[in-house]
Amino acid sequence: MPDRLNFVHEELEVMARRGDGNPADNEAPAFVVEENGINLIPEAKRTSKPNDLFWIWCGANIILTYIITGSLLTRLELSTSQMLAVVLAGNLFYVLVGYGGIPGARVGTTTLVISRAAFGRRGNSVPCLLSWLTVVGWEAVNLVLGAFAVFALFDGFGWPLGPSGKAAALALLSVFTFGVAVLGHATIVVLQRWFTWGLGIVVLGLVPQVWAASSEPAMAHAGEASSVAVCLAFTLVASLPISFANYPADYTRYLPRHASGTSIVFWTFLGAYVPAVLLSMLGYFAAKATDLSDPVAGFQPLLHSWYFHLFIATVLGGTITNNFLNTYSSGLSLLALGLNVSRPTAVILDALLAGSIAAYAIFFHDFTSAFIAFLSLMVFWLAPWTGVYVADIWLRGSSYRGLDLLSPDGGIYGYRSGWHVTGFVSWLCGCAAALMCTATDQFASPFAVSFLGGADVSVAAGFLVAATMYLGLASVPAGSKALSFDID
Repeated sequence: MPDRLNFVHEELEVMARRGDGNPADNEAPAFVVEENGINLIPEAKRTSKPNDLFWIWCGANIILTYIITGSLLTRLELSTSQMLAVVLAGNLFYVLVGYGGIPGARVGTTTLVISRAAFGRRGNSVPCLLSWLTVVGWEAVNLVLGAFAVFALFDGFGWPLGPSGKAAALALLSVFTFGVAVLGHATIVVLQRWFTWGLGIVVLGLVPQVWAASSEPAMAHAGEASSVAVCLAFTLVASLPISFANYPADYTRYLPRHASGTSIVFWTFLGAYVPAVLLSMLGYFAAKATDLSDPVAGFQPLLHSWYFHLFIATVLGGTITNNFLNTYSSGLSLLALGLNVSRPTAVILDALLAGSIAAYAIFFHDFTSAFIAFLSLMVFWLAPWTGVYVADIWLRGSSYRGLDLLSPDGGIYGYRSGWHVTGFVSWLCGCAAALMCTATDQFASPFAVSFLGGADVSVAAGFLVAATMYLGLASVPAGSKALSFDID
């Protein structure tokens, strides 16, 4: 009987992947609303290519955040060689983002549905909620930063905006950003390619101007920062790639099932790593040459006057492209959480909340800096979650049963009343380890201060503790390829 049930299940899975007789599962072409939510994307409808991932991730990572991060490394007094080591090593975590996207192609659904295998159907609702709250928060922050860039552009051309003009600018920015997310995956792929070319060319033009103005063009250094400062810098850099770890499969589920895992990892990594490293270095050298306490206005003395306007436009463009991914994936997070609405409706709900937060921050009380600091601390749950998710992929060889992932009772992932205790406990222990090893201005644990000398190793500690516990405690599922990367 079990063999017969497995045979029937496999036949249903094949039919779901083929999409026999279900035209609603087609991927909408660019600039047409995508109706797919967290359902399985049939194999016949998966027309994306692995190199599309380069444009998706590169466009989303040409953002001001990396410039700010690079400038902070000068405040920590890192030498040029230390900065290079930290930036090059910390951004290697984008390999995990690429690896986390492989199951999306294999099963055809989103990251926070696939993670039900590690946490259980009900247990997974907790990280789903945290993911949604974190991502919708960053949507609001990007709207605020984008609106300020629009205001600065108008000021630069001598057309300062009044309150009604600012409100109109925020509304237009929101409609465009969330409108693209409503249109969906195919539209995002096309626009990210266009934005990557435009923003990338402007960023490359920044390099010689910042280099010429830098006080350290020869990469000399006056001294080495302490190991505590280097640990904090590494955690700061590594937290950025980890912040993307909760949605890579959202952008690989339209790839053919047998798409090369190596290609998925490579194109995701390359698209994210190149702008992250380049912009972090630009921020570091710019901060050596001028005051970057205001990361936008601080660039004005380094650039030709006409180019400064292009730089502001690039800041605006980066907030938009980053929010394409934030908004699209936060809508999918709501669906994975169990909200029974269509994907476009979920995006609109996100838009209303994020837009309201942004409007309050702009017109009533500017809490953006404090909010960013709070959201940055949210990596304490995300790094351990990534450890469990990646460990689960490793144990299963990226092999999942899509129908069970979407089953109301969890199917083979039902566990104990919908909770996978091993995954949940591993995650909580990782969260505890991350908090214990946190030492920032916002929060410093007694353990980090007393036993680590003030060094912050929260990202590495949270990830390693959670992953190690899960690998040690989880049983290898039947039919899975244990200890297989499933790269090819």
